Amino acid sequence: MENNYQLSRIHNYVQGLMNKEDMYTLEREALEDPFLRDAIEGYNLQHGVDVKSLSLLQQRLEERIASNIERKNRFYYSWQRLALALTAAVMFVAVCTLLMLRYFPNKAVKNETEVLLMDDVLQHTTVIPMSGSDAVPSEGWDALGDFISKNYSGLNETRRIEVHFKVDALGNPYDIFPQVSAESEIRGEIIQILQAGPKWNGSVGDIEIVFPE
Repeated sequence: MENNYQLSRIHNYVQGLMNKEDMYTLEREALEDPFLRDAIEGYNLQHGVDVKSLSLLQQRLEERIASNIERKNRFYYSWQRLALALTAAVMFVAVCTLLMLRYFPNKAVKNETEVLLMDDVLQHTTVIPMSGSDAVPSEGWDALGDFISKNYSGLNETRRIEVHFKVDALGNPYDIFPQVSAESEIRGEIIQILQAGPKWNGSVGDIEIVFPE
């Protein structure tokens, strides 16, 4: 119906059957639509109206409309695909960013924790019971190592020192004998530390103190 209406308008325009307002409107439309302008010119060259001319013109109009619809659809779907691709790209970048934020900070914290634990081990004094010893610190070996680490001066000449002692009925060590030279400053310090340290269970103590490097 729309095509027939256009043909009727073109026919009325060419034959001078339009009023001035309708002619002005059609002319303005023809300025914006090259095909309408061509159709008017082609129709004017026919010098009249016959069924064949109308059929050909109507066919050209239908082809023109179909071509416009196809072009619009192609433009629409192209932009639609581009929008989908951009959305997928943004989502991919967002997921990668979240994974990076989740993984790398944890990895950094883990590495930092490992370094701190290693530093603690290097700065911690270890106490090792020797064969034949039945004395055990009442608060545990780790607590004894912590106590020695906090109270010794760090002026020991050797990293490993064996210490022999006895334990009285109250759990206090006595007859403490560090295997270092009598002139060594660490000798008296070790004796004082063990005397002030945790109580012991047992009767004879034979331990090796391993100081941090």
